Formats: sequence, C-alpha cells, structure tokens
Amino acid sequence: MVYGSLHFITFDGTNYTFKALGEFIVVRLSSPSGSNVFTLQAEMRQLEVDGWPTRVPTVSRLAAFHQGIGKVEWQHAPSGEGLAVLVDDMEVPVKVGIVHMGKAGFAVRCMSMEKCAAVYTGGLHVTVWQGAARTLGVLVEVPQQFYRRTVGLLGLWNSDPTDDFLLSSGSKLPWPQNSLSGEETLQQFSLSWAIPVPESLLQSTPPDTSFQPITSAELMSANPARVKFLRKECQENLQCIHDILATNSTSLGMQSVANKNRYHNLALIFGNMPPIVTMPTVIQCRVNVTSRVQFIAQDPNNNSVNFSLLFPRPPLASIGNGDGVFTWKPLNIQPVMLTVMVTDQLFSSFLTPVIQICNCLNGGTCQYTSIAENHLQGKFQVVGCLCPKGFGGKFCGNTTDACRGRPCFPGVSCQSQWNNFTCGQCPPSTVHQGKPGYKCFENDFCLPPVPFPCHKMADCISTRYNYTCSCKPGFTGDGHNCTDIDECMDPSACPNAKFECVNTPGSVHCSCRYKSIKESDGCGTLSSFLLLPQLHQILSMGFQNKFYNASATGTGQGGQTSTEYRINVSSDTPHWYVQDYLTRVSQYYAIKSSDVRDLDECMAKEAICHKPALCANTYGGYRCVCNGTLDVDEIQSCILGDQKSLILGLVLGIGIPFLLLLLLAVLACFCCTRKKTITGEIAHCVPEYMQQQYKPPPFNYSDPALHYRTHGSPHFVDEITVRRYHQ
Repeated sequence: MVYGSLHFITFDGTNYTFKALGEFIVVRLSSPSGSNVFTLQAEMRQLEVDGWPTRVPTVSRLAAFHQGIGKVEWQHAPSGEGLAVLVDDMEVPVKVGIVHMGKAGFAVRCMSMEKCAAVYTGGLHVTVWQGAARTLGVLVEVPQQFYRRTVGLLGLWNSDPTDDFLLSSGSKLPWPQNSLSGEETLQQFSLSWAIPVPESLLQSTPPDTSFQPITSAELMSANPARVKFLRKECQENLQCIHDILATNSTSLGMQSVANKNRYHNLALIFGNMPPIVTMPTVIQCRVNVTSRVQFIAQDPNNNSVNFSLLFPRPPLASIGNGDGVFTWKPLNIQPVMLTVMVTDQLFSSFLTPVIQICNCLNGGTCQYTSIAENHLQGKFQVVGCLCPKGFGGKFCGNTTDACRGRPCFPGVSCQSQWNNFTCGQCPPSTVHQGKPGYKCFENDFCLPPVPFPCHKMADCISTRYNYTCSCKPGFTGDGHNCTDIDECMDPSACPNAKFECVNTPGSVHCSCRYKSIKESDGCGTLSSFLLLPQLHQILSMGFQNKFYNASATGTGQGGQTSTEYRINVSSDTPHWYVQDYLTRVSQYYAIKSSDVRDLDECMAKEAICHKPALCANTYGGYRCVCNGTLDVDEIQSCILGDQKSLILGLVLGIGIPFLLLLLLAVLACFCCTRKKTITGEIAHCVPEYMQQQYKPPPFNYSDPALHYRTHGSPHFVDEITVRRYHQ
C-alpha cells in the first residue's frame, strides 16, 4: 500500500516513509525465467494543501503496464473532482461499474468516482483512490505465483522483512528499527528505483530540484506538546501525526489512520498473516561434526508456530518442532538443500539458509570467508582450508608434493615423501653421482674417448658402469675374440648340388658350378639336385625320370659298411655329375668311397614286361623285346598270331630299307652332336674350401660319359661305361 505523504507498507508488512520527487517503480513482477511481466510506476509531486505548497511529496499519477495486455493510467480529473482513467492513452468515462473490457483477462472497474481498479486474470489487482488534499493512494494485490519475484518500492515478497529494502543493483539496506527512523538511509533505497527516461510510462516533466523535504525528526521535535496531543488523537499512529504536522491538515492525518486500518482489515479478510522466519540465514558446519543452530520466527498475529524440514532434507538432519533447534551431522560435502518451514496452522513461511560446510583434514583451519566450491545457486558452499605445514590440497588431504618442481633428471620417476623426495634409477647408459636419479651423466664405454673394448667383429653394449661384448652374426666367440663361422661346413648352406659354397667373413656365397651360357634362370633347372638335410633322404628320394645305382662305403660301429642306394635323377643328368657331388659331400657323412653306375632295371626287377616279352637293360632305362624286336603293345606284351606274321613280313620286306636309311641319318646326327661335347678344364667343380683337403684323380674327359648332352627320353641313350674312382 502507498498512501498519504508517501507512506509505504511492503508485501512483508514493513512500514516506512521517504521524501523524493520524480518517477519511481512501485512494483515490478517477473516470470520464473526473469523476464518482466508487470510494472507499476508512480509520479511523486510536491503536495499542496489549500493552494499552499508543503515540504512533503505525494503520488500525483500512476501507470501500469502488463505484457500482452497494455497500459492503464490513473490521474486527477481535470474538473478537480474524482479520477481520470486512460487505457492505452485513451481516456475512458468514469462511472460506477465496469468502465472498460479489454483483451481476455483484463478489465477496469470503478467502485466510485474517486476509486477505480485494474483487474487482471489470476488475482492481480491494482486499486487507486483519491483522498484528502487530492492525494492518491494505491493498493496492490499480487497472486501467489509471484512469490519471491517482486521488486520495487513495495519490496521483495518472501515473508522475510529483513531484505525488503533491496536496491535495484541487487544489494540490500539494513532493516530500520522503527517505521519512521532511518529516512536518510531509506532515501538511497528509494532513489535506486527512479525510472530512467527511456523506461518511463508517464513521460512527466523533471521535478523541481529546489525542493527541500522536511524530515520526521524535525516535525517530532518542533512542538512536543502538540505531538503529545496528536498521539492521542491519532491513536499512536505515527503516519497520522506526521501528516498533520507536515500539512496542518487533520483530514489528511485521519485518512492515514483509515488507510492503515483498511490494510489490517484486508489482512483479516484475506486470512491470517503468515509467520516470518528471521534467522539464521547462514549455517556454518564441519564434516563429521554435529552442529546445532536455532531458527527464530515471528508471527504478526502472535500465534504459536511449528518448525519442520522440507523434503528432500539432508541426511541425519532434524529440527525441534516447537523450539526450532536444528541438529545436523554432515558426513560428506555432497550438495544438499536445506529448507525450514514455519507454520501457524493457517499459513506457512519458508527459509532456505546458505550452508557453508568445512571439510579440512589433518588439522586444517576452516576459512568460512573463502569459498572453494559453490553449488545449488550459492545455497551450498564448501569453504577453503588453511593447511598446516607438510600438507596441501583443497582440503589439506595431500602431503606436500616435493616432486611438483620436477627435481629429478628428465625421464626419471620422482616419489614424494613428506617434505623430501626420492628419484628412480638413471636411464640406461647414464650414471649418477651422489643422490640416485637426481643428476645423471653419460657413461658409454663403447664410444670415444673410451677405447673400443670389444673385438672389431663384435657389438658393444654399455650398461651404466659396465659393458658387454657379443660377436656379430656369422662369427663365434666371447666378444673379445671372434672367429669366422665356416657356413660351408653345413651341406645345406647352398640351395642344391649345382652350387659351389664359398665361405666369406661373417657370411657365405653360393656360386653356380655348371652354369651354361644358354641357361638364364641363374643355375639351370633341368639338373636340379636339391640337397636335403640327410644324405639318406637325398639318395632315396632323388630326382625324377632316370635311375642310377650308388654304393657307399663308410665306417660304422662294426667296422666298414657298404650301402647301396637307388638314385632318381632328371633325364639329362650324367652319372659323373652325381659321382662328383657324392665325392664332395662324403666327408660330412663318414663315407670313405662311392661308386655310381647305371641301374639295371631288369636285374632290380623294376621292369614291367609281360611274357613272352623279355627285359633288355638300357643306359638310364630298359626296353621289352620279343624275338629280338620291339614288337610289344602298350602294356609291354608281345604281338602274337597271324597279324604278327603279316606285320613282321611287312616290316622285313618293306621296312628294312627304310631302317637302313634311318640308321644313316642317326649316324650323321651323332657326328653333329659330338660338337657339343664338354671339353677343357673343370677344376672349379670342386668347391674352393675343398681344394686344399680333397684332390680327386683327374677325370678322363675323353670318356663318353662326360659328354653331357640334353635329351628328353630315357629309352634313347647310348651304352656308356662308367668310370669309377675312389677317395
């Protein structure tokens, strides 16, 4: 309520008076998101009584604006009697009843020519009336939805009068001790709600800056006898005494009494006034320590009140129903909201104090003026700690980290121990002097200026205060003395028998022994003789298409032993090739001598000839003959009967001349092929590493067996006598 010479009663029931001219925000309502919903503005002008100016101000005009509805303005009627009402700057006629129906949820209703109200949906009402000395009074009724969302000269509605004087900046002034004291202090609060020109709904002229209002203290001390008289006349109503002394208008003073009584009557009509919780606004506590705090509440109707905690409430928290003693032992710093409800059986008030909790460990001191963490919009605060020596961290839970400055050598681990630290081992190839891992120095025994300690064919690995030597691949020894490994001692060093093994320092080289200039695949493929891990496998598995007999004499447990083998080779491999190979590898298998000759498939019973066909051995193979001829069919069987006689006659009568011609052609071809006979020295057939140890007798290079000619069929070879030689 606003009335008289600027007397106010806030939403929480606080009475105060201020004296200033200009435009001010009486009340502003906001939505849950903080946006402006409704604004009521008032113009304060110097009060005149019977044409004479006074030293007190009063309300001369009011304007209200509601988002989505529009503007309503109240002022004195031009005729001097009653009110004038304007809706969206258009004057409406004033009469008893509804004078304007606007958009849905809004109307203007007049109870008399001097009293009109703007009625909004939801319970928001603004009632304006004209009183004595043409003063304007206003009563604002605000619905519950705007609880805690009101600002302006009517204060913050939250059932707590201590923060009614909330400045427009958000800070608050102290609560005055009585209704008329502290006018100078309240002047700061009032002026903070002066309206900037761009936000004005009234667009009034600037106030007179020469105005000097009279204070309540001046009025009360001017005539003590009259003040005593007026106390009785005004029923101890200070606003009444003030208005009569300031204006000499008894009617204005009595109207102030009527306005205040009207306020109290409305409070009774609307119900009981809720109790007001005044303190504490801040609760300071510690983790694992029981705190006891008493909440204090006042009821305007002097009714008894009860205290309780709203859910969700902090664990292990309780409050006395009648005395308001709050007890709580917090177990951790998990944010919780504490809301105390005070009720007088009809209405309730709520208070949510700020909880400041301390969790200092190891003897740390709580610093309630230093906030380390802020939760729940500032309602739950974790305070900082002053830690004793040797401890650190937000809650003094950590010992001092001596490793924070990285005192150890780069890359070396650091372990903090109270106010000291220890370092790990220095990196490989480095050593320390004094404290381990603190300072590390290069100490490589393998690098200059230290002389190389290992053999030249060894690798050196430095390990802090020592070193190790290991021979390189291809060498053997202890690293200080390394000798070359003769890889040619292993028969599998080269791919097959066509290669000559040549040992090199640390490695081996395989050179082709029998490469022909016509061969382009490295060392030929037709005479491939793969060297298997064991000689027995080599000789038993062999090659393909052609067979030799080989006998080997060796040394066993019972003396000398002789073993025969069947060798399978490719069709173009001569017997001396196999003999040479066996001679070279015999030393690895304890063979004293070896002999290679043609395999007699007929004697070995490997020939497949069906009687009466007879088996005739050939070099590298065999043939089946009938009566000295080749008259056999596909299954190596003789052709019998008349057909055979007829065919034989044809062959003898017609084919003999043809065979003679064919024989001459073969002889001629044989003479031509003799040009391909291998001649010259072939000393390189013996590997380099065997030339000193093994000196076989010279080959008889005129031996036809050494004439290596390539051919494809095992049936067309010459009878060649194999030369045998022994080691």
